[in-house]
Amino acid sequence: MAKKYKLKKQAKYFIWTIIGSIIVIIISTAIYKDYEYKHSAEYNLGLRGYTDQEIKLLAKNLDEKKLDELSTTKKNETIIEFLQAKYFIKNNLDRYLKYYEDNKKVTIDDIVAIVNTNNDYEFYTHDIKSDTKKEELLLCNKFYKLENDYKPDDLVTMKNKYYYGEAQVLREDAYEAFIDMWTAANEEGIYLIVNSSYRDYQTQEELYNEYKESFGTAQADSVASRPGYSEHQTGLSADIFSKDNTSTKTFANSNAYKWLVENSYKYGFILRYPEGKENLTGYSFEAWHYRYVGKKVAKQVHDKNLTYEEYYAYYIENAKKVNSKSKGN
Repeated sequence: MAKKYKLKKQAKYFIWTIIGSIIVIIISTAIYKDYEYKHSAEYNLGLRGYTDQEIKLLAKNLDEKKLDELSTTKKNETIIEFLQAKYFIKNNLDRYLKYYEDNKKVTIDDIVAIVNTNNDYEFYTHDIKSDTKKEELLLCNKFYKLENDYKPDDLVTMKNKYYYGEAQVLREDAYEAFIDMWTAANEEGIYLIVNSSYRDYQTQEELYNEYKESFGTAQADSVASRPGYSEHQTGLSADIFSKDNTSTKTFANSNAYKWLVENSYKYGFILRYPEGKENLTGYSFEAWHYRYVGKKVAKQVHDKNLTYEEYYAYYIENAKKVNSKSKGN
């Protein structure tokens, strides 16, 4: 009997010992977690005045080193503004901040647009190879360059009712879309007509050099592309006027231009160099220059009031990187 009582006593002692150990572990863990949290960047960011939502935003977009830096300095309102910008791209944050330091009068949204489109670099100083595999979505501008010998393999010659001057050619999909657009405009009494479409590298080189010799490099760069950087080499662009108006000086005041602005996106075309966006496109306003990107993208560009540079940076290049990282994880 005494032996059984002793065993029961030992069992109770053993159980209470386990319970006590568990309690000690729980308390120790809680104390350690509290200590660890109070020494974390997140805790110190809170002490600096960042809200919980802002801390989550910072943690999502910054590495530990950057978080630690911010947790030891005065609250940085500017970095929060950049992170909250509609077209913020994570990989561009350092460039945003650098541009802001030199241009504090420029708005946050404008800085994001400028950097996203590579306009924090000088034109023709930051070459990126145009990804021709993107077909009608490829980008070609003063930063994205085509190979000298690039030539689409589906170019078709336009019927002469659609152009004036020398024969014009476009990529097949762009040409078919143009015919649909031409037909719709014609039904409303507007006769669209093309005077320039695909140009190879050599032709663009001759054209650019003519401008350069006549007006100087700066003026030439504002109205013409250097060879290899011209959208006309893609076979997806066309200078579109009307039978009633073929003047670059007055076309913006024509009914044809108004019709194109309101309707071209429905057929897959976008006004490539809009007014007021010269600092992003690198070109003076061209009421006649249209680019085929397909109906879906053209509608998005139109509805969001973006240049193609802005659209490409955020919805194509950035989306590709985000999806790639997501798959990698």
